[in-house]
Amino acid sequence: MLDQEEEKFLPYVEDFSPNSQEELTEDMVLHKRSKTKIQGQQDLWHIWLKEQLLGKAKWYTREKVEEKIPHLIQ
Repeated sequence: MLDQEEEKFLPYVEDFSPNSQEELTEDMVLHKRSKTKIQGQQDLWHIWLKEQLLGKAKWYTREKVEEKIPHLIQ
């Protein structure tokens, strides 16, 4: 039991999460991961494109990244 004087508060989830309404001025890779499928290894990138909201970041395969935004994997 906590004393009345020792009240503890947990921080809000919003304090830890990035601002989903923030816009970016350049393309950014947020995460990279590999998946093993029957066809073989597949590399995926979670990409936040410039002038998009963070909530609109998408996962792209290597082929799509090389086609649309090759400067991110060089």
